[in-house]
Amino acid sequence: ATEKRQRIVAALADVGLPDPELLYDSYPFRLSGGQRQRVMIACAMALEPRLLIADEPTTALDVTIQAQILHEVQKLCQETGTALIWITHDLSVIAGLADDVAVMYAGRIVEYGEVDNVLDRPMHPYTFGLIGSVPSRNRRGAPLHQIPGMTPSLLNLPRGCAFRTRCPQAVDLCGTAPEVSEPRGSGRLIRCHSPMSPAGLTTELPGISAS
Repeated sequence: ATEKRQRIVAALADVGLPDPELLYDSYPFRLSGGQRQRVMIACAMALEPRLLIADEPTTALDVTIQAQILHEVQKLCQETGTALIWITHDLSVIAGLADDVAVMYAGRIVEYGEVDNVLDRPMHPYTFGLIGSVPSRNRRGAPLHQIPGMTPSLLNLPRGCAFRTRCPQAVDLCGTAPEVSEPRGSGRLIRCHSPMSPAGLTTELPGISAS
């Protein structure tokens, strides 16, 4: 029991929680949202996994706590060699955390590559629209850019490319499901019949660009 307590206290300390000995005897309702998130991360890391999958782990937390948790997770992964898959809608988190990024639409990966290439020079129209809708990309006071239409139901996907009914680049060929391709010189994988050319394309976003 003493050894188990020591391991738990050490795991709590590893994620930057103050007074881990005191926290060991605390009820969850006595902890803040950020502390509870760190406890969950400590539970996962205590098992010494080879792969950690984090699904929106910082949702609803303020930016300060979010930054602390990101730092602690990165530090633990570097120290233990654990691989990390971070699932999020927050592009600024991806820019500062990831080496590679996979952009998903309607349950399928549509673009994959090094994070700086994808965020700075997106090739899939959905990725381009997603980045363009970020508030910092839009002129102050002007309406935000939006991707037209709605995400389709996964139970009733359109024929061919799932994004084609919302895509400004759609062509007749998009009525057939696109295969994964690797455009020469792009350094990434694309699932698209009509990808955008990265040549001369500038989409750097303040606070988001990874380069």
